[in-house]
Amino acid sequence: MKQIKLKKGCEVIGKGQKMIVSNREIRILLLYVSDVSGHYCAAKAIKQALEKLYPQVQVKEENLFNYGSSLIVSIINALYYTVVKLTPWLWGFLWDNRLIYWFTFPLRDFLYHYNFSRLYKEVIAPFSPHAVICTHNIACALCSTIKRKKSLSYLLAAVPTDYALHPYWFYKNVDFYFLPHEGLKENLQRKGIPSYKIQITGIPILSVFSEYKDRQKLKEKWDLKKDIFTILLMGGGQGMGSLHQIILNLNKLHLPVQLLVVSGTNHGLKEKLQEMKLKLDIPMKVWGYVKEVDELMEVSDLLISKPGGLTTAETLVKGLSIGIVNSLGGQEKKNQELLLKKKIAFKLSNKKEMRDLIVRFLYESHKSFEFKERQIKVKELAKPEAALDIAQKVMQSINEKF
Repeated sequence: MKQIKLKKGCEVIGKGQKMIVSNREIRILLLYVSDVSGHYCAAKAIKQALEKLYPQVQVKEENLFNYGSSLIVSIINALYYTVVKLTPWLWGFLWDNRLIYWFTFPLRDFLYHYNFSRLYKEVIAPFSPHAVICTHNIACALCSTIKRKKSLSYLLAAVPTDYALHPYWFYKNVDFYFLPHEGLKENLQRKGIPSYKIQITGIPILSVFSEYKDRQKLKEKWDLKKDIFTILLMGGGQGMGSLHQIILNLNKLHLPVQLLVVSGTNHGLKEKLQEMKLKLDIPMKVWGYVKEVDELMEVSDLLISKPGGLTTAETLVKGLSIGIVNSLGGQEKKNQELLLKKKIAFKLSNKKEMRDLIVRFLYESHKSFEFKERQIKVKELAKPEAALDIAQKVMQSINEKF
């Protein structure tokens, strides 16, 4: 075959002298919102997968809020956390309401156009990505606007981090939707999104959650009692929910358990829990923000938590049973509905339900039909290789397009 002269950064592969951009020249941008969030964890997982599979590819990750109006970012954060803490029912109403979506469309469109300038000038223009992967819908909206206004050709991928979608994810310039489960595919097709744009990959999580770990050695590392039922309590990165009351309820059950509590970035809650620790009849350890959540899940027999998307995805991969409490409205309510419908999780509304569930774990065999059936359903929804699948599909699409 006659060799042809290529522009720098290109190479000939396969038959027909097809040209692609060299891996050394490929640039992929990952956009998320908030450094303490599931959106960040998902972006980090995809970056890890890209760097593992394609070490020569340039991967850049950015917090979208670093490039928006500080006033607007502060207002968004304040409103979100106020609503979900004080009136979660209102958040549920706003989250997936088509009337609200269309009513606020002019305002959102104005804000997207008003706020894309810094992101474009400081990140997208100098980096010139071949693909932009967004793990938050606002990032997706801004990048869709930039792509249209600046006539750019980068691939735009949407990676939702919950098991249901709201209308704020859908934009004409999105090239791919990487979805958490098959049940959402028909929903997108009804909205006119063609099948070739829809990929079922799962929610991307870090590879440590699927790696083998020695449970006994980890118990020694974390200084835990070895032969006692272990309950992990979490309230997300911000330590939200009524963890204090849940601990009091568990203490009143007088069951042979130990508690591991992660309070996230909620420093006030951590101090409060440390103070109550000495007054409990059951052993308890308290941490703030913990990076090694995979290790705490490994040594636990039950997770009691609100059903955040990333927490749920990680728990499913670990095969850890989950009891749901403090479900926020909107996305978490939808996550909860899916888990309960599939009979994967347990709803814990009161002290009696907590006691009944723990007693079942303590005294009933895990070899029962019910337990085996639940584990099968968990494996169907668990997607340990989601990040790797997304990385491979994005790279394949880049090579096909450029």
